[in-house]
Amino acid sequence: MKLHATFRITIFTAFLLCSIPNLYAQKKEPVLAKAYYSFSHIPDTLNLNYAVTDNMVLLLGKTSTIYRSIDRMKSDSTILAKFKSKATGAGSPVANNGSHTVLYLENDTHKAFQQDFLVNKYIYPIEYPTIEWHIAPDTATIKGQLCQKATGDWKGRTYIVWFCKDIPFRAGPWKLNGLPGLILQAYDTKKQVEFQLVAYESNVNPPVVIDHDPGLVVTTKPEYLKMRELFLSNPTAYIKASMPGVTNIKLPAPYVRKPAPNNPLELVK
Repeated sequence: MKLHATFRITIFTAFLLCSIPNLYAQKKEPVLAKAYYSFSHIPDTLNLNYAVTDNMVLLLGKTSTIYRSIDRMKSDSTILAKFKSKATGAGSPVANNGSHTVLYLENDTHKAFQQDFLVNKYIYPIEYPTIEWHIAPDTATIKGQLCQKATGDWKGRTYIVWFCKDIPFRAGPWKLNGLPGLILQAYDTKKQVEFQLVAYESNVNPPVVIDHDPGLVVTTKPEYLKMRELFLSNPTAYIKASMPGVTNIKLPAPYVRKPAPNNPLELVK
């Protein structure tokens, strides 16, 4: 009883925060270009042969960016199509790939927001990534573009990046930003985290606008982490508290909580 009450209070708090109008309203500006990256991360130092991989896209506006998983968008689209067709049990299972996390950076105001998923889609403000870069004279050609080397620290890792002054966006994959040109390649010194440009589009057609996803629940980072802990402790109870009308919840049995990775992207909070 106490556990369910905790769920209800936490979820109610999140929806109460959501009722505050335009709390984190992002200015809508056109997407001027798109950069596609491959992403690789070794989450466990005890298993260096295993890496989490994803295909990402960076939407570039004049003063803001959105960074998200292409694999997740494709997976969600397939799942939604199957749901709308009311297909049940037939055919091959739908792959559930890619990160749910979406990053919104407002570079002119130095504001940053993160979107995550727990039954609902949540958004909350996070620390804006201000990195002190040290630009080196080294150059390299990446994807036919002349790039220059820079080194900087963020949250416990030292990153080596290659940026292109001819692509005038002070942006890059994930939270790596702030150089006088788009970052085309980045990796930490241990090669446990890597970002590699796959493609770049300067003509966006049809037109796209920098904007948050619809239907987001506004919360805070501490509140979201509290909800996430409740979900990981007891997913069934959390889902029931979030969706009272849903009763036939079946999770793979028995549920065993996986240990947290010992090598997260950010080593320092």
